[in-house]
Amino acid sequence: MATESYVLTVAEVIRETDDATSVVFDVPEELQEAFAYTPGQFLTLGVPSEQTGLAARCYSLSSTPHSGRHQVTVKRTEDGYASNWINDNLQAGDTLRVLPPSGIFTPKDLDADLLLFGGGSGVTPVISIARTALEKGSGKVVLFYANRDETSVIFAEELTALSAEHPGRFTVVHWLESVQGLPSEEQLQTFA
Repeated sequence: MATESYVLTVAEVIRETDDATSVVFDVPEELQEAFAYTPGQFLTLGVPSEQTGLAARCYSLSSTPHSGRHQVTVKRTEDGYASNWINDNLQAGDTLRVLPPSGIFTPKDLDADLLLFGGGSGVTPVISIARTALEKGSGKVVLFYANRDETSVIFAEELTALSAEHPGRFTVVHWLESVQGLPSEEQLQTFA
């Protein structure tokens, strides 16, 4: 059974870092049910392509379901056709063809204690899960977040704010390759 796609308007484009952009979609009332999502899910976007008409790419939702927002965050990748096009061209008012949310990288219980790992733009589903658990759940949330350097930390200000808003419930540990090198399997096991 094929899933129907929809043309959505871009409500806002937010520059998160030099190479990452968040895109907020305007989802009309009549599509709210089709676009209901669970933290950790993704949207499939149809990016215009001169070669194929559309290039389909999946991007994790970085917003929370209860916020009413549908926001994905896209980090530029070397030779990445869609990620570069989105970061260079997409503006508020533009439209894209979008499939409803999908994916199974979702928490079973928002009240459980969560240990989350993210690296670079891999934080996008994780921040949706963390925000939702902190705002709607009761457990503690620990996030280990690795990046190249301080300037590449997506959602840096928001993570700091979440730590201040939820002391004792939210801990974020930043790991910077420029300072600490790449984390080893042993270091990650020790942390866990």
